Amino acid sequence: MKHFTFILILSLLFFQSCKKTELNDGVPSYINIPSIDLMIEDSTIQGSDAQKITDAWVYFDNDLQGIYPLPATFPVLKEGIQNISIKAGIKNNGIAATRANYPFYDFYKEEVYLKKDSITILNPEVSYFENTSFHIIDFETGSKILYHSQDSDTTFLVANDTVFEGNSGGMHLAPPHLTFEITTEGLQLPKLGTPVYVELNYKCNTSFQIGLYADFSPTIRTNSIVTVNPKNEWNKIYVDLTSAIINTQQANNHKVFISMTRDVNSTEMATLYLDNFKVVY
Repeated sequence: MKHFTFILILSLLFFQSCKKTELNDGVPSYINIPSIDLMIEDSTIQGSDAQKITDAWVYFDNDLQGIYPLPATFPVLKEGIQNISIKAGIKNNGIAATRANYPFYDFYKEEVYLKKDSITILNPEVSYFENTSFHIIDFETGSKILYHSQDSDTTFLVANDTVFEGNSGGMHLAPPHLTFEITTEGLQLPKLGTPVYVELNYKCNTSFQIGLYADFSPTIRTNSIVTVNPKNEWNKIYVDLTSAIINTQQANNHKVFISMTRDVNSTEMATLYLDNFKVVY
């Protein structure tokens, strides 16, 4: 019995020693992803390739490895040939705390060779899924348009000197004018939980709202979804309309609106510039 106990203790010590050695020998490989680019297959259908991809969602053999803010360098306890998939991540509604992988960008997939204690650099490119639908307003010739609402007391300039790509839309809200609002035409959007987003490049010195009008004729229900803060440089935002549409799925149609109100205590002219407006679904 004493002999058996002695052998058991030696076996346990050996097993623990092996585990410790394995952990100590667990030298990782490293992956570097500087950025993720968007590739447009047909700009007449999909619009601009302007994007604001902020994160890489990394999968190995369909298992999520991690979510990494870009640019990223991170360790993985894998080596040799590996199947990696990467999904482009965004800040949902422009909010850092609500990061999501963008449902309309396809996976980037590659077979990579990883070496312990070495860095493998990846330069992923993603595209829109083939079945993605778009309603695009890019302020170029022949583009769809935005309409002034009855609440707007100022005009929208389709051509101006502040541009992002090609032509951009602009608004100058100066005293005595207080309110600016534009909408899309009535859109038939998916209503059963299929993702629907607005993509938008913008530059502004005053906060503005993006929301949804749901047409329950003769009444209209207003859903203000996000307040966008001022940006002195051109920025891009992805606005999630999905929940607002689910909550108003009996509506005849929906209109996306953009509105701004000038601070009555300010003598400064409120400005807003827009480009590459896309309703994506």
